[in-house]
Amino acid sequence: MKMSKSKEMFVKVEEWKKSGQSLSKFALSIGISKGSLTYWVLKKRRLESNSPAFVELSPLVKPNVSIEVTSKHPDTDSQAQIVFTFPSGMCIKVYG
Repeated sequence: MKMSKSKEMFVKVEEWKKSGQSLSKFALSIGISKGSLTYWVLKKRRLESNSPAFVELSPLVKPNVSIEVTSKHPDTDSQAQIVFTFPSGMCIKVYG
């Protein structure tokens, strides 16, 4: 019976951890690229982690949200596309 690709690669990740070799050397020894092994190491780490990949941030006070073109960002040529304005006067501008 053949293992799924994920299970097979997760086994390789565990073998790498036990090997004491650098990620690069281990990847080379099993005939895959360092980038590919890194991908599987990170994927396994994400699956084992209980923390979500996306965390929603909710302000205590609901801001006024507007989509507008504003002055250019001082460090780039981008213009603000979304502006969150809070009752206190604080603004958060998202540049794109």
